[in-house]
Amino acid sequence: MPRKSQVRSRRAGVLAAAAAAGTLCSIVPAGAVVGDTPVDGSYAYTVRLAIGDNVRVCTGALVDRYWVATAASCFSDDPAQPQALAAGAPKWKTTATVGRTDLATGAGVVTDVVELAPRQDRDLVLARLAVPVTGVAPLAVATTAPTAGQTLRVPGYGRTKTEWLPNRLHSGAFSLDTVSATGVGITGTGGAAVCKGDTGAPAVREVNGKAELVAVASRSWQGGCLGVPAGETRTGAYSTRVDDLGAWINQVRDGWWDTVTANPAARSSVYDPVRKTTTVFAVDSDRHVVSASSADGTTWSDWTRVGGDWQFASVPTAVFNPATGAIELFAIGTDGVLSQTYWLPDGKGWIEWYYQPTDKRFTGSPTAVYNPATKTAEVFATQTNGAVAHSYYTVGMTGWSGWYDIKANKEFTGSPSALYNPATGAIELFAVNTDGVLKQSYWLPGQDWNPWYAQDDNVRFTGSPTSVYNPVTKVAEVFATRTSGVVAHSYYTPSMTKWSGWSEVRSRQFAGSPTAVFDPATGGFALFAVDGNGVLARAEWQPDGKPWSEWTNVGDWRFTTGRFPTATFNAAAGTLDLFATGQNGVFNHASYQPGKSGWSGWSTLPGKTMVTG
Repeated sequence: MPRKSQVRSRRAGVLAAAAAAGTLCSIVPAGAVVGDTPVDGSYAYTVRLAIGDNVRVCTGALVDRYWVATAASCFSDDPAQPQALAAGAPKWKTTATVGRTDLATGAGVVTDVVELAPRQDRDLVLARLAVPVTGVAPLAVATTAPTAGQTLRVPGYGRTKTEWLPNRLHSGAFSLDTVSATGVGITGTGGAAVCKGDTGAPAVREVNGKAELVAVASRSWQGGCLGVPAGETRTGAYSTRVDDLGAWINQVRDGWWDTVTANPAARSSVYDPVRKTTTVFAVDSDRHVVSASSADGTTWSDWTRVGGDWQFASVPTAVFNPATGAIELFAIGTDGVLSQTYWLPDGKGWIEWYYQPTDKRFTGSPTAVYNPATKTAEVFATQTNGAVAHSYYTVGMTGWSGWYDIKANKEFTGSPSALYNPATGAIELFAVNTDGVLKQSYWLPGQDWNPWYAQDDNVRFTGSPTSVYNPVTKVAEVFATRTSGVVAHSYYTPSMTKWSGWSEVRSRQFAGSPTAVFDPATGGFALFAVDGNGVLARAEWQPDGKPWSEWTNVGDWRFTTGRFPTATFNAAAGTLDLFATGQNGVFNHASYQPGKSGWSGWSTLPGKTMVTG
C-alpha cells in the first residue's frame, strides 16, 4: 500500500492532467457538498466511507441492508481509471458510517466494507458491508431515466467552503443539465458544489414525495470548495447513472444472498436460486412425500406427490446442488431403506425414487449438505445399528458413492446434523448418542473423518441437533435440547482453538428438537422450538454485541411436539419462511419480512394431513 504522500501526489497529477485537457476535474476522495446542513436524521441512507488510514474519504448511498452504491474511483489505485477496479475484497481497509448526520454522535452503524462488485462500463461499484444495517431505510433506486430540467439533491461528507473534514453531512440542490447513456451533467444552484470527499455521493430525485437514487457523483469542477483557487467558479459536476441498473443491482444482491442461503440448517425445506422459490416437503397420511412451492412467501402451490407410490417413515431432507442445478431429496422408507430423487429445471419434473444397493437400514431423518469447494453433495443418516453413514456425489462421478460409516462408532440415536464451514473448509457433523452425549466429527479435504469426540461428557441431550453457519460473523454453531428441556448451543470461529462449550439459550423448556437458520436480512440467527404445550417459540441473535433474545411465541396455534419445525430464507422474496405441523396434522406456515410489522401470523397449506413436519 503506497504511503499517503505518494497517493496524494498521484492524485494531484491526475487533477492537473484533467484540467489541462479541458475536461471536468475528477473528484478526489477526501471531504462534502457545499450547501445546506441537513437536520439530524435526514438523508440517513447517506454513507461516509473512510478508505485506508483516511487516505481517501468518499460518500455513498445505502441501497440494501448490506450494499452501498458509490464510485469505483474511490477504490481504484488510479482514480482516473475506475474501470480497472477488480471485484473482491477492497485493497485498503474501508470503514462505512451509515445513518449519522452528525459524525460526533453515536447514531447509526459503523462497519467495514468487505466486498466490491464494480461495473466495467461506468464509475460505479456496489460495496458490501460486513453486517447488515438495521434501523435505516435503504434509498430506492430510480427506475425511470432522468431528464434535463429536473432538480436533484446531493448529500455528502466532503469539504465545504470553510472545512476540510466537516463533522456534519451537507447537501445541495443541483439542476440536471445533460443526460448521456451512462451519466448526467448537473450544476449546483444557490452556491452548491460537489467537493473533494463527495465522490460517490447520491444524486437524489424526489417523485411523489419519495426519494430515489438517480446517479452517484464521479467528478466535478469544485467551484467554491475549500482549497480550490478563487478563480474557479464553475459548480458543474458529472454523475454516473444508476436508474438503468436495477436488474444488475438485484443480480449482485441476490447472487450473494443465494450463496449465503445455499447451506441452510433446514431439513425439509429448501430455497432454489434457479427458480427463485422455496419448496417444503412432508410425508402425508398415505406415507407419500409431497411438496409445495412459493416464489413470494405468500402464495403457495397445491401439494403434489413426489414420485410414485413409495411409502416413507420420517421427515425428508432436501439440498440444492449448484453444480448440477438440481434439488436433491432424500427420505427413509417404512422399510428403513434410504431413497432419493432429484429435480432439474428441464421441465421433466421429479425423477422416480431410487436407492443405492445396500444392506444398511436407517432410522430417524437424513441430513444433507453441499460443499462448494469440492462441488460435492453429501447425505448423512443414522443406521438402525447406531452408526452414522454417508454417501456423496461430485460432478464427474457416474453415480453416488455408496454408503460408508463415519468411523466404527455404533452409539447414536436420532438424526445427525451437518454443515459446511467455508471459513475452515470442513464438513462438520453432529449426533447425539444413546447416553445423551452430543458428539461431533469433521472432514477436511485430503483427510479422513476425524474420530468422534464430545465437548463435554457431562452435558446430556435429547432428540436431534441442528447446526448452521453464519457467513457474516464466520461462526459455525450447533444447537440441541438438553434433557432438562432447555436449548443449549456451542459455537466456533476461526480465531478459536476449540469449540466454545455449551451455554443455554435462556431458560425456557422445550419438548422437541430445535431448528436454526441464518437470516441474511439481519446477519444473525433465528432459532425455533416447540414447548410441552405445543406452542412454537423463537429466539434471535444478531451481531450487535447483545445476548440472545428472550423466547417469544410465534402466535398461539398448537403444534406437534417432538417434530422438527423447519425454516428457510427466500432470497428472492426476502422472507424468512417457517413451517410446522399442527396437532391436527395440518401443515402451517408463517413468514417474516424485514421492514414489515412482525411475523405474518399462521396460515394453513391445505389439502393434506401430515404425519411428519
